Formats: sequence, C-alpha cells, structure tokens
Amino acid sequence: MLPVPESYSSDGDFSLGKKAGSGIGAMMSKFRPLMTPEIMHKTAIVFAVDFGEGEKWTFDMKNKGTISDNDDTEADVTFQMTEEVFIKIIKGELQSTGAFMSGQMKIQGNLMEAMKLEGLFKQMRTKLNNRRNNRSEIH
Repeated sequence: MLPVPESYSSDGDFSLGKKAGSGIGAMMSKFRPLMTPEIMHKTAIVFAVDFGEGEKWTFDMKNKGTISDNDDTEADVTFQMTEEVFIKIIKGELQSTGAFMSGQMKIQGNLMEAMKLEGLFKQMRTKLNNRRNNRSEIH
C-alpha cells in the first residue's frame, strides 16, 4: 500500500482504509476546507469516487461545496478505482487520463465532465502545499 502524502495527513503516518481519523477519510477531511467558490465555479459538477466495498465519496462541486462519504446526491460522474490509484492521482504521480486509459480507473457518466478531475486535484494539491508551506514559514 502507498502511504498518504504527509501534507494530507494530520500526523503523516497512517494507512489507507475506512478507520475513523485515518486513511482516505483523513485525506478527505483535509480537502473539505478547500471547497472554495473559485474551485466550485471551475468544476461545477457532482462526482463520486467509488473505492468498492461500499466506500464511496461524493464531491458536490455544483451546489453544496462538500465532500462526504454519506451523501445521496446523484453524481454526474462516478470514478471507480482503488485507493492506491486515487493516492497516485492526488500526489501527481498518475494523471487521471492515464489511469482511465490503462484500465486502473473506470468512469460512469459524462466523459467530458470527468476530464475536470485532473484540474480539480491539481488545484487542491497546490492549495494544500501552499497551506503547508505557509505554516512552516510561521514557525
């Protein structure tokens, strides 16, 4: 399993999985404050990331600006992938188009809307890295 990037975790040392306070859930909690009007305006879709085994996260970038593992809002696009592939995309080690073309990610819904995923995560990665850098400059 791949480690979650330190900048996305509270303590930099946890594994993937559903346990509260760790894994994908901890990463998503870091993303929630980044759901700004600017990012919502640029993305303007509801999409879900389905990791299988009942673990599904919904990003409502159209109406609510939320990320939730219990949102019943119908997604415009659903991405099916493993947690490991998701981590690679977030870290910038794998582009979503490459994951799709290689069969590591499946897409249900509007493919053109799905293309927004790459830009969204690039923006989120930049904002997280800026926040981390700003905190280190303060201390």
